[in-house]
Amino acid sequence: MSRFFTSSAARSPRGDPVGTVFPGISGRRKNRPDGARWTGGCVVTEELRMSLDQIRQEMPAAMRWIYMNTGTTGPLPERAMRAVEKQTAAEVDRGRIDPELHQRVSELKETLRRAWAELTGATTASIALTQNTTEGIGLALAGLDWQAGDEVITTNLEHSGVIMPLYLLASRKGVQIRFIDLGVGEKNMIAALEQAVTSRTRMIAFSHVSYQTGAVLPMERVASWARERGLWTLVDGAQGVGALPLNLKQTGVDFYAMPGQKWLCGPEGCGALYIAEDRLEQVQPTLVGWAGLKQMGPWPEVVLHQDARKFEVASFSAPLFAGMLESLRFGEDVGWTGIYRRTHRLAARFRSLLGEVPGVQVVTPDNHAGLVSFEVQGRKPEEVLERLRSRGILMRIIPRTPWVRASLGFFNSEEDVDRAVEGVAEWP
Repeated sequence: MSRFFTSSAARSPRGDPVGTVFPGISGRRKNRPDGARWTGGCVVTEELRMSLDQIRQEMPAAMRWIYMNTGTTGPLPERAMRAVEKQTAAEVDRGRIDPELHQRVSELKETLRRAWAELTGATTASIALTQNTTEGIGLALAGLDWQAGDEVITTNLEHSGVIMPLYLLASRKGVQIRFIDLGVGEKNMIAALEQAVTSRTRMIAFSHVSYQTGAVLPMERVASWARERGLWTLVDGAQGVGALPLNLKQTGVDFYAMPGQKWLCGPEGCGALYIAEDRLEQVQPTLVGWAGLKQMGPWPEVVLHQDARKFEVASFSAPLFAGMLESLRFGEDVGWTGIYRRTHRLAARFRSLLGEVPGVQVVTPDNHAGLVSFEVQGRKPEEVLERLRSRGILMRIIPRTPWVRASLGFFNSEEDVDRAVEGVAEWP
Protein backbone atom coordinates (compact mmCIF):
# COMPACT_ATOMS: atom_id res chain seq x y z
CA MET A 1 0.00 0.00 0.00
CA SER A 2 1.30 3.41 -0.95
CA ARG A 3 2.02 5.76 1.92
CA PHE A 4 -0.25 8.27 0.21
CA PHE A 5 -3.20 6.28 1.55
CA THR A 6 -3.98 5.66 5.18
CA SER A 7 -6.63 2.99 4.94
CA SER A 8 -6.96 -0.09 2.80
CA ALA A 9 -10.70 0.51 2.90
CA ALA A 10 -10.41 3.90 1.17
CA ARG A 11 -12.16 4.09 -2.16
CA SER A 12 -11.32 5.92 -5.34
CA PRO A 13 -13.77 8.21 -7.16
CA ARG A 14 -14.46 5.41 -9.64
CA GLY A 15 -15.63 3.12 -6.86
CA ASP A 16 -12.71 0.68 -6.66
CA PRO A 17 -10.88 0.17 -3.39
CA VAL A 18 -7.72 2.26 -3.46
CA GLY A 19 -4.88 -0.13 -4.13
CA THR A 20 -6.92 -2.35 -6.47
CA VAL A 21 -4.72 -3.75 -9.22
CA PHE A 22 -5.50 -5.79 -12.27
CA PRO A 23 -3.74 -8.71 -13.92
CA GLY A 24 -0.75 -7.62 -15.96
CA ILE A 25 1.83 -8.84 -18.39
CA SER A 26 5.25 -10.11 -17.54
CA GLY A 27 8.05 -11.16 -19.84
CA ARG A 28 11.71 -12.03 -20.11
CA ARG A 29 14.19 -9.28 -19.34
CA LYS A 30 16.08 -8.22 -22.44
CA ASN A 31 18.05 -5.23 -23.52
CA ARG A 32 16.14 -2.65 -25.54
CA PRO A 33 16.67 -3.62 -29.19
CA ASP A 34 18.32 -1.01 -31.37
CA GLY A 35 16.44 0.44 -34.27
CA ALA A 36 12.90 -0.22 -33.03
CA ARG A 37 10.72 1.64 -35.49
CA TRP A 38 7.17 2.88 -35.95
CA THR A 39 5.38 1.37 -38.94
CA GLY A 40 1.76 2.21 -38.12
CA GLY A 41 2.15 -0.11 -35.13
CA CYS A 42 5.11 -0.71 -32.83
CA VAL A 43 7.63 -3.27 -34.04
CA VAL A 44 8.93 -4.56 -30.72
CA THR A 45 10.11 -7.89 -29.37
CA GLU A 46 9.26 -7.97 -25.67
CA GLU A 47 6.49 -7.41 -23.17
CA LEU A 48 6.72 -5.42 -19.96
CA ARG A 49 9.49 -6.42 -17.55
CA MET A 50 7.30 -5.64 -14.53
CA SER A 51 3.79 -6.82 -13.79
CA LEU A 52 0.94 -4.33 -14.03
CA ASP A 53 0.50 -4.80 -10.27
CA GLN A 54 4.08 -3.63 -9.63
CA ILE A 55 3.77 -0.72 -12.05
CA ARG A 56 0.53 0.57 -10.54
CA GLN A 57 1.86 0.28 -7.00
CA GLU A 58 4.55 2.74 -8.10
CA MET A 59 1.90 5.11 -9.48
CA PRO A 60 -0.79 5.88 -6.88
CA ALA A 61 -2.65 8.26 -9.20
CA ALA A 62 -3.17 5.40 -11.67
CA MET A 63 -4.98 3.46 -8.94
CA ARG A 64 -6.96 6.42 -7.61
CA TRP A 65 -8.34 7.33 -11.06
CA ILE A 66 -8.86 5.80 -14.44
CA TYR A 67 -5.99 7.98 -15.55
CA MET A 68 -6.33 8.82 -19.24
CA ASN A 69 -4.67 12.21 -19.51
CA THR A 70 -1.01 11.30 -19.81
CA GLY A 71 -0.83 13.43 -22.94
CA THR A 72 -1.14 16.42 -20.61
CA THR A 73 0.73 15.16 -17.56
CA GLY A 74 1.53 11.55 -16.74
CA PRO A 75 1.24 10.01 -13.26
CA LEU A 76 4.43 10.54 -11.27
CA PRO A 77 6.10 7.36 -9.96
CA GLU A 78 6.76 7.30 -6.23
CA ARG A 79 10.46 6.70 -6.88
CA ALA A 80 10.61 10.04 -8.71
CA MET A 81 8.94 11.73 -5.75
CA ARG A 82 11.45 10.15 -3.38
CA ALA A 83 14.35 11.34 -5.55
CA VAL A 84 13.01 14.90 -5.46
CA GLU A 85 12.63 14.69 -1.68
CA LYS A 86 16.11 13.22 -1.19
CA GLN A 87 17.82 15.89 -3.28
CA THR A 88 15.85 18.65 -1.59
CA ALA A 89 16.70 17.28 1.85
CA ALA A 90 20.41 17.19 0.95
CA GLU A 91 20.27 20.83 -0.14
CA VAL A 92 18.53 21.83 3.09
CA ASP A 93 20.87 19.81 5.28
CA ARG A 94 24.22 20.50 3.62
CA GLY A 95 23.57 23.76 1.85
CA ARG A 96 23.61 24.17 -1.89
CA ILE A 97 27.14 25.59 -1.83
CA ASP A 98 28.61 22.44 -0.24
CA PRO A 99 31.48 21.52 -2.63
CA GLU A 100 30.78 17.79 -2.58
CA LEU A 101 27.07 18.30 -3.16
CA HIS A 102 27.79 20.81 -5.91
CA GLN A 103 29.95 18.24 -7.69
CA ARG A 104 27.24 15.61 -7.39
CA VAL A 105 24.71 18.02 -8.87
CA SER A 106 26.99 18.64 -11.86
CA GLU A 107 27.29 14.89 -12.35
CA LEU A 108 23.51 14.54 -12.06
CA LYS A 109 23.05 16.97 -14.92
CA GLU A 110 25.35 15.00 -17.23
CA THR A 111 23.81 11.68 -16.17
CA LEU A 112 20.40 13.03 -17.10
CA ARG A 113 21.72 14.22 -20.47
CA ARG A 114 23.06 10.72 -21.17
CA ALA A 115 19.71 9.20 -20.19
CA TRP A 116 17.85 11.45 -22.65
CA ALA A 117 20.37 10.57 -25.36
CA GLU A 118 20.07 6.83 -24.76
CA LEU A 119 16.28 6.95 -24.78
CA THR A 120 16.09 8.86 -28.06
CA GLY A 121 18.93 7.34 -30.05
CA ALA A 122 20.98 10.53 -29.92
CA THR A 123 24.49 11.53 -28.90
CA THR A 124 24.99 13.52 -25.71
CA ALA A 125 26.50 16.31 -27.82
CA SER A 126 23.13 16.78 -29.51
CA ILE A 127 21.03 17.07 -26.31
CA ALA A 128 20.32 20.40 -24.61
CA LEU A 129 18.44 20.24 -21.31
CA THR A 130 15.37 22.49 -21.26
CA GLN A 131 12.30 23.12 -19.14
CA ASN A 132 9.68 22.01 -21.66
CA THR A 133 8.86 21.37 -25.32
CA THR A 134 7.94 24.97 -26.13
CA GLU A 135 11.28 26.26 -24.85
CA GLY A 136 13.08 23.86 -27.15
CA ILE A 137 11.00 24.93 -30.14
CA GLY A 138 11.69 28.58 -29.34
CA LEU A 139 15.44 27.98 -29.00
CA ALA A 140 15.61 26.36 -32.42
CA LEU A 141 13.52 28.99 -34.18
CA ALA A 142 15.21 31.98 -32.57
CA GLY A 143 18.72 30.68 -33.20
CA LEU A 144 18.53 30.31 -36.97
CA ASP A 145 19.39 32.94 -39.57
CA TRP A 146 16.12 34.17 -41.06
CA GLN A 147 15.44 36.73 -43.74
CA ALA A 148 12.20 38.62 -44.38
CA GLY A 149 10.09 36.63 -46.82
CA ASP A 150 11.46 33.23 -45.77
CA GLU A 151 8.72 30.64 -45.32
CA VAL A 152 7.92 27.96 -42.76
CA ILE A 153 5.39 25.28 -43.64
CA THR A 154 3.39 23.86 -40.76
CA THR A 155 0.11 21.94 -40.44
CA ASN A 156 -3.45 22.44 -39.26
CA LEU A 157 -2.84 19.97 -36.40
CA GLU A 158 -0.34 21.89 -34.28
CA HIS A 159 -0.28 22.87 -30.62
CA SER A 160 0.18 26.48 -29.55
CA GLY A 161 3.68 25.45 -28.50
CA VAL A 162 4.51 25.41 -32.21
CA ILE A 163 2.15 28.09 -33.47
CA MET A 164 3.01 30.84 -30.97
CA PRO A 165 6.79 30.69 -31.52
CA LEU A 166 6.12 30.74 -35.27
CA TYR A 167 3.89 33.79 -34.93
CA LEU A 168 6.60 35.53 -32.90
CA LEU A 169 9.13 34.68 -35.61
CA ALA A 170 6.79 36.12 -38.23
CA SER A 171 6.28 39.37 -36.30
CA ARG A 172 9.99 39.88 -35.57
CA LYS A 173 11.64 38.64 -38.75
CA GLY A 174 8.96 38.92 -41.42
CA VAL A 175 8.89 35.17 -41.97
CA GLN A 176 5.77 33.86 -43.72
CA ILE A 177 3.87 30.96 -42.15
CA ARG A 178 2.12 28.59 -44.56
CA PHE A 179 -0.35 25.93 -43.44
CA ILE A 180 -1.08 22.60 -45.08
CA ASP A 181 -4.36 20.81 -44.36
CA LEU A 182 -3.87 17.20 -43.30
CA GLY A 183 -7.49 16.67 -42.23
CA VAL A 184 -7.26 14.75 -38.95
CA GLY A 185 -3.87 13.38 -40.00
CA GLU A 186 -5.02 10.85 -42.55
CA LYS A 187 -4.00 12.87 -45.63
CA ASN A 188 -0.75 12.40 -47.53
CA MET A 189 1.68 14.85 -45.94
CA ILE A 190 4.36 14.55 -48.61
CA ALA A 191 1.84 15.33 -51.34
CA ALA A 192 0.62 18.36 -49.38
CA LEU A 193 4.19 19.58 -48.94
CA GLU A 194 4.89 19.20 -52.65
CA GLN A 195 1.97 21.52 -53.32
CA ALA A 196 2.99 24.09 -50.69
CA VAL A 197 6.77 24.33 -51.02
CA THR A 198 8.26 27.35 -52.80
CA SER A 199 11.71 28.72 -53.47
CA ARG A 200 11.44 30.73 -50.22
CA THR A 201 10.64 27.75 -47.98
CA ARG A 202 13.29 27.20 -45.28
CA MET A 203 11.65 24.89 -42.71
CA ILE A 204 8.95 22.28 -42.11
CA ALA A 205 7.60 22.50 -38.53
CA PHE A 206 5.21 19.78 -37.39
CA SER A 207 4.25 17.38 -34.62
CA HIS A 208 5.46 13.82 -34.45
CA VAL A 209 2.04 12.99 -32.99
CA SER A 210 -0.80 15.49 -33.24
CA TYR A 211 -2.02 16.54 -29.82
CA GLN A 212 -5.46 17.19 -31.37
CA THR A 213 -6.21 13.93 -33.15
CA GLY A 214 -3.49 11.52 -32.07
CA ALA A 215 -2.34 10.98 -35.66
CA VAL A 216 1.29 9.91 -36.10
CA LEU A 217 2.81 11.98 -38.88
CA PRO A 218 5.49 10.47 -41.19
CA MET A 219 8.48 12.10 -39.50
CA GLU A 220 11.25 10.13 -41.19
CA ARG A 221 9.80 10.54 -44.69
CA VAL A 222 9.30 14.27 -44.15
CA ALA A 223 12.85 14.63 -42.81
CA SER A 224 14.26 12.80 -45.84
CA TRP A 225 12.13 14.89 -48.23
CA ALA A 226 13.25 18.11 -46.52
CA ARG A 227 16.96 17.27 -46.48
CA GLU A 228 16.87 16.49 -50.19
CA ARG A 229 15.69 20.09 -50.69
CA GLY A 230 18.01 21.73 -48.15
CA LEU A 231 15.20 22.50 -45.70
CA TRP A 232 15.25 22.35 -41.90
CA THR A 233 12.81 20.15 -39.96
CA LEU A 234 11.55 21.12 -36.50
CA VAL A 235 9.47 18.48 -34.71
CA ASP A 236 7.21 18.90 -31.70
CA GLY A 237 7.88 15.64 -29.88
CA ALA A 238 5.55 16.28 -26.95
CA GLN A 239 3.27 13.34 -27.78
CA GLY A 240 5.98 11.18 -29.32
CA VAL A 241 8.75 10.69 -26.80
CA GLY A 242 7.82 7.92 -24.37
CA ALA A 243 4.93 6.75 -26.57
CA LEU A 244 6.91 5.73 -29.68
CA PRO A 245 10.40 4.30 -30.21
CA LEU A 246 12.91 6.93 -31.29
CA ASN A 247 16.26 6.83 -33.01
CA LEU A 248 16.65 10.51 -33.76
CA LYS A 249 20.11 10.32 -35.25
CA GLN A 250 18.81 7.93 -37.92
CA THR A 251 15.60 9.83 -38.66
CA GLY A 252 17.34 12.79 -40.26
CA VAL A 253 15.30 15.38 -38.33
CA ASP A 254 17.15 18.55 -37.41
CA PHE A 255 15.36 19.60 -34.20
CA TYR A 256 13.17 17.51 -31.91
CA ALA A 257 11.77 19.18 -28.78
CA MET A 258 10.61 17.02 -25.85
CA PRO A 259 8.93 17.27 -22.44
CA GLY A 260 9.51 15.08 -19.40
CA GLN A 261 6.12 15.29 -17.72
CA LYS A 262 3.91 13.55 -20.29
CA TRP A 263 4.58 10.01 -21.53
CA LEU A 264 7.83 9.83 -19.55
CA CYS A 265 5.91 10.53 -16.32
CA GLY A 266 8.55 12.89 -14.96
CA PRO A 267 8.25 16.15 -13.02
CA GLU A 268 7.14 19.30 -14.79
CA GLY A 269 9.94 21.72 -15.63
CA CYS A 270 12.19 19.12 -17.29
CA GLY A 271 12.64 18.63 -21.02
CA ALA A 272 15.23 18.30 -23.77
CA LEU A 273 15.99 19.58 -27.25
CA TYR A 274 17.69 17.37 -29.82
CA ILE A 275 19.78 19.23 -32.39
CA ALA A 276 21.36 17.18 -35.18
CA GLU A 277 25.11 17.52 -34.86
CA ASP A 278 25.51 18.74 -38.44
CA ARG A 279 23.13 21.63 -37.63
CA LEU A 280 24.80 22.83 -34.43
CA GLU A 281 26.94 25.46 -36.16
CA GLN A 282 23.87 26.90 -37.89
CA VAL A 283 22.02 27.64 -34.65
CA GLN A 284 23.11 30.38 -32.27
CA PRO A 285 22.02 30.77 -28.64
CA THR A 286 19.37 33.38 -27.92
CA LEU A 287 20.34 33.62 -24.25
CA VAL A 288 23.83 32.95 -22.90
CA GLY A 289 25.22 32.34 -19.44
CA TRP A 290 27.77 30.37 -17.49
CA ALA A 291 26.16 26.99 -18.23
CA GLY A 292 26.88 27.45 -21.92
CA LEU A 293 30.51 28.46 -21.43
CA LYS A 294 33.50 26.31 -22.25
CA GLN A 295 36.02 29.01 -21.37
CA MET A 296 35.69 32.43 -19.74
CA GLY A 297 38.44 35.00 -19.85
CA PRO A 298 38.89 38.73 -20.49
CA TRP A 299 36.78 39.91 -23.39
CA PRO A 300 36.86 38.71 -26.13
CA GLU A 301 38.20 35.43 -24.71
CA VAL A 302 34.73 33.95 -24.20
CA VAL A 303 34.23 30.52 -25.75
CA LEU A 304 30.90 28.71 -25.77
CA HIS A 305 30.55 24.95 -25.87
CA GLN A 306 30.43 23.74 -29.46
CA ASP A 307 27.74 21.17 -28.73
CA ALA A 308 24.13 21.51 -27.54
CA ARG A 309 25.27 22.64 -24.08
CA LYS A 310 25.72 26.13 -25.53
CA PHE A 311 21.94 26.56 -25.32
CA GLU A 312 21.87 26.08 -21.54
CA VAL A 313 21.99 29.34 -19.63
CA ALA A 314 22.44 29.07 -15.86
CA SER A 315 20.96 27.41 -12.76
CA PHE A 316 18.53 24.50 -12.87
CA SER A 317 16.47 22.63 -10.28
CA ALA A 318 18.56 19.70 -9.08
CA PRO A 319 15.58 18.10 -7.26
CA LEU A 320 13.53 18.13 -10.47
CA PHE A 321 16.45 16.73 -12.46
CA ALA A 322 16.80 13.95 -9.88
CA GLY A 323 13.11 13.14 -10.20
CA MET A 324 13.30 13.17 -14.00
CA LEU A 325 16.23 10.78 -13.98
CA GLU A 326 14.32 8.35 -11.76
CA SER A 327 11.29 8.50 -14.04
CA LEU A 328 13.52 7.57 -16.99
CA ARG A 329 15.04 4.74 -14.97
CA PHE A 330 11.54 3.56 -14.07
CA GLY A 331 10.71 3.40 -17.78
CA GLU A 332 13.86 1.39 -18.40
CA ASP A 333 12.96 -1.00 -15.58
CA VAL A 334 9.48 -1.48 -17.02
CA GLY A 335 10.95 -1.90 -20.51
CA TRP A 336 10.56 0.79 -23.16
CA THR A 337 9.69 -1.51 -26.02
CA GLY A 338 7.02 -3.14 -23.89
CA ILE A 339 5.74 0.32 -22.96
CA TYR A 340 5.45 1.32 -26.62
CA ARG A 341 3.66 -1.89 -27.53
CA ARG A 342 1.21 -1.79 -24.64
CA THR A 343 0.47 1.92 -25.15
CA HIS A 344 -0.50 1.32 -28.76
CA ARG A 345 -2.45 -1.85 -28.00
CA LEU A 346 -4.57 -0.20 -25.30
CA ALA A 347 -5.24 2.84 -27.49
CA ALA A 348 -6.26 0.58 -30.38
CA ARG A 349 -8.61 -1.34 -28.05
CA PHE A 350 -10.20 1.87 -26.78
CA ARG A 351 -10.53 3.28 -30.30
CA SER A 352 -12.13 0.09 -31.60
CA LEU A 353 -14.63 -0.29 -28.76
CA LEU A 354 -15.52 3.39 -28.84
CA GLY A 355 -16.27 3.13 -32.54
CA GLU A 356 -19.06 0.69 -31.75
CA VAL A 357 -20.90 3.11 -29.43
CA PRO A 358 -23.93 4.75 -31.10
CA GLY A 359 -23.63 8.53 -31.34
CA VAL A 360 -19.85 8.55 -30.86
CA GLN A 361 -17.58 9.63 -33.68
CA VAL A 362 -13.94 8.57 -33.36
CA VAL A 363 -11.67 11.29 -34.74
CA THR A 364 -8.31 9.53 -34.46
CA PRO A 365 -7.14 7.82 -37.68
CA ASP A 366 -5.51 4.40 -37.98
CA ASN A 367 -2.01 5.88 -37.77
CA HIS A 368 -2.08 6.58 -34.04
CA ALA A 369 0.03 6.07 -30.92
CA GLY A 370 -1.45 6.54 -27.42
CA LEU A 371 -3.97 9.35 -28.02
CA VAL A 372 -7.60 8.82 -29.05
CA SER A 373 -9.92 11.77 -29.72
CA PHE A 374 -13.67 11.44 -30.12
CA GLU A 375 -16.93 13.38 -30.24
CA VAL A 376 -20.19 12.51 -28.50
CA GLN A 377 -22.76 13.87 -30.90
CA GLY A 378 -25.27 16.22 -29.35
CA ARG A 379 -23.16 16.78 -26.24
CA LYS A 380 -20.75 19.57 -25.40
CA PRO A 381 -17.24 18.28 -24.71
CA GLU A 382 -17.26 20.01 -21.29
CA GLU A 383 -20.36 18.02 -20.41
CA VAL A 384 -18.75 14.76 -21.47
CA LEU A 385 -15.57 15.57 -19.56
CA GLU A 386 -17.43 16.35 -16.33
CA ARG A 387 -19.54 13.22 -16.58
CA LEU A 388 -16.45 11.09 -17.00
CA ARG A 389 -14.66 12.86 -14.16
CA SER A 390 -17.62 12.16 -11.86
CA ARG A 391 -17.02 8.48 -12.60
CA GLY A 392 -13.33 8.76 -11.77
CA ILE A 393 -12.19 8.92 -15.42
CA LEU A 394 -9.71 11.66 -16.31
CA MET A 395 -9.48 12.89 -19.92
CA ARG A 396 -9.32 16.35 -21.51
CA ILE A 397 -10.96 18.41 -24.23
CA ILE A 398 -9.30 19.88 -27.32
CA PRO A 399 -9.83 23.65 -27.44
CA ARG A 400 -11.98 25.07 -30.24
CA THR A 401 -13.26 21.61 -31.20
CA PRO A 402 -16.10 19.34 -30.00
CA TRP A 403 -13.53 16.65 -29.18
CA VAL A 404 -12.62 14.84 -25.99
CA ARG A 405 -9.19 13.21 -25.89
CA ALA A 406 -8.09 10.11 -24.03
CA SER A 407 -4.45 9.15 -23.45
CA LEU A 408 -3.84 5.45 -22.95
CA GLY A 409 -0.73 4.71 -20.90
CA PHE A 410 1.18 1.50 -20.22
CA PHE A 411 -0.06 1.62 -16.62
CA ASN A 412 -3.72 1.48 -17.64
CA SER A 413 -5.52 -1.83 -17.33
CA GLU A 414 -7.85 -3.46 -19.83
CA GLU A 415 -10.61 -2.88 -17.28
CA ASP A 416 -9.76 0.84 -17.32
CA VAL A 417 -10.40 0.79 -21.05
CA ASP A 418 -13.71 -1.04 -20.75
CA ARG A 419 -14.95 1.25 -17.97
CA ALA A 420 -14.00 4.34 -19.92
CA VAL A 421 -15.97 3.11 -22.92
CA GLU A 422 -18.93 2.37 -20.63
CA GLY A 423 -18.62 5.84 -19.15
CA VAL A 424 -18.95 7.39 -22.59
CA ALA A 425 -21.80 5.09 -23.62
CA GLU A 426 -23.99 5.31 -20.49
CA TRP A 427 -25.93 8.50 -21.12
CA PRO A 428 -29.40 8.79 -19.51
